[in-house]
Amino acid sequence: MEPRILMKLAEMFGTPLYVYDEDVIRKNYRVFLSAFKSLYKMTRILYAYKANSNLAICHILRQEGAGADVVSLCELRTALNVGIKPYHIIFTNNSKTEEEIEECIRAGVIINIDSMDELSIVNRIANKLGKRARISFRVNPSVNPKTNPKIATGLKESKFGLHIERGIALNAYRIAKEMENLEIVGIHTHIGSQITDVGVFEETTTKIMEFVEKLNNELEIRLEFIDLGGGLGISYKGEDVASPKILANRIVPILREYIDRINYEPELWLEPGRWIVGNSAVLLCRVNSVKETPYKKFVNVDVGFNAFMRSVMYDAYHRIYVVNKWNQINEETYDIAGNICESGDILAKNRRLPRIERGDLIAIMDVGAYGFSMSSQYNSRPRPAEVLIWGETVEVIRERETHEDLLRNQRVPKDLLE
Repeated sequence: MEPRILMKLAEMFGTPLYVYDEDVIRKNYRVFLSAFKSLYKMTRILYAYKANSNLAICHILRQEGAGADVVSLCELRTALNVGIKPYHIIFTNNSKTEEEIEECIRAGVIINIDSMDELSIVNRIANKLGKRARISFRVNPSVNPKTNPKIATGLKESKFGLHIERGIALNAYRIAKEMENLEIVGIHTHIGSQITDVGVFEETTTKIMEFVEKLNNELEIRLEFIDLGGGLGISYKGEDVASPKILANRIVPILREYIDRINYEPELWLEPGRWIVGNSAVLLCRVNSVKETPYKKFVNVDVGFNAFMRSVMYDAYHRIYVVNKWNQINEETYDIAGNICESGDILAKNRRLPRIERGDLIAIMDVGAYGFSMSSQYNSRPRPAEVLIWGETVEVIRERETHEDLLRNQRVPKDLLE
């Protein structure tokens, strides 16, 4: 995004402000899909709503043909409301309530089973409703994705999935096959997020396809789809990372090798979130003050980790630019400090930037994934507005919260008002 456009948007809508580029989102989706479809035509992309579930973005990706990977009732209802077909929605959190399970069964979406307890509950509720639940199992392949431990989900110690070891996952499929109220349609795995080592995807694909072959040979179970999840990393520092094309070239041959053995061709499902929306957005904020101590120079901005948590939660690196001094020489070292009353609210550390003054406009880059979606109202701070640009057009896709919004659902007992 050009600096002049960002400066104009900040003036029009105020700060802090999330700015998304629709053209980038559409391009990223098409690049990812074509990389796999060129090698395996029966490929389907299920956008991971947890990355960013803004209605406008979900509509964009529905127009592009994406299904939906959802983890909550609100995400499920969003997917249905924007027009995703139920059979292209997978509900895949690890701790489902009976309310969630019942709504999934009624809607006809795929329930991704995460435990034997959950399997029994799904079968019981389906029986009560007089319906057959369409299910897959989340399988844990015990693969180290070599990413931040907080976003590694395929480790053997992870809370996610049924392990292949000791026949646990195979036994789950065996039991499910005998349950009258269940229809087994697929298998799912997801080993983590922001993964840059493509080799771990090869290892995962091999383990999953070995298991699919075992399902076919020992239980005569044929699957409609094989869902290998998401997790492909993006470049936050400008470093080279593997592309979807490289990933496809590495894992599709493994898929085809095993498909030749099982003698049927399921769909390949993939669940990118970050790769599609991560680099589509910037977060704009204003400099309130510059503070120099004997040890540091702090730039105090009008946003904090309530609105952008990644830097604090994951020690994530995001590029920082001074928008109104874009082409000036980087001559000072600063920490970018948020406005939350916690010492840990540092959005960027030891950054070489142009000399910063009060009123300067700061851009935090690549915030489209797990930016607004992880935001909160901590410190009683309203969340930012979100705007979408395409070409020369811009529209607000989420209004800025107000003080009234924070208080709207709170109630004070009458005796406290006396």
